[in-house]
Amino acid sequence: MHTTPARPRTRIRAIVVAALVLAFVIPWTYAHIAYAWDWKRFQTGTLISCDDQYLVGGYPNKPPELLGHLSDGAPVDFIAGGEINMGVETGDFGLAAQRGNEIDNFAHSPQLHLGESTTIEGVGTFTLKEAHSDIVWFTPNPGKALFCFTPDPSFTVREEP
Repeated sequence: MHTTPARPRTRIRAIVVAALVLAFVIPWTYAHIAYAWDWKRFQTGTLISCDDQYLVGGYPNKPPELLGHLSDGAPVDFIAGGEINMGVETGDFGLAAQRGNEIDNFAHSPQLHLGESTTIEGVGTFTLKEAHSDIVWFTPNPGKALFCFTPDPSFTVREEP
């Protein structure tokens, strides 16, 4: 037998439900504002232009794309990923060359920040242009990254399909 009248129990249930709803809505809203919205990029005033360069990019869970060929003729695949964490855009990429039946993962550049560059000898220079997070529940997950690419003179960039 219940010792609490029906009206206070209903009020207690309503308070518990409201607390649970707020426990979900507040972090969900914060995660979407702080991590992934495109307008966060424009608040910093940092826009990277790829004039006279190639634009390359991708998602970490997608198949790699052919970037071009090394001077020895080996095809080079490119895979990239990015995320926005607390308003900071970071991106990474990896390069792999196929030589016969072997795959040589010869370059990996982790955690470039927006506007930072790295040069891979025999391939070229990559500058992080922009990054995007994918959101699952309350946390950012790796998403897309785009890079400005200036090829090394010995590197043959693939022709557009």
